[in-house]
Amino acid sequence: MEEKLFDIAGFSYNGFMGRLTGKPTGYKASFVKWTPDPGVGVFKCTDGKERNIPTFAVVGFDVADFPEQEKTGVMFGSPCKS
Repeated sequence: MEEKLFDIAGFSYNGFMGRLTGKPTGYKASFVKWTPDPGVGVFKCTDGKERNIPTFAVVGFDVADFPEQEKTGVMFGSPCKS
C-alpha cells in the first residue's frame, strides 16, 4: 500500500475522550500501526516524530482502508495532544 499523508487537526485526548482544538498542527502524518487504545494509531509525522493520534483528528481517515484493529479490552489509553 502506498504511504498516504493525512492532515492532522489539533486535538486534545486524555486517554478516554478527546476534542478538536481548532488549532493547526503544522504537520502531516502517515499511519504506522494501531495502538491497544481503541481508535488510536501510531503515525509517522512529517516533522520527524512518531505520535499516537486518535483517528477523529486525522482528516480523511477511513478505517476500511487499514487493517482491522485488534480488540484488546483497553478502556483508557495514553493521553496525547497536538
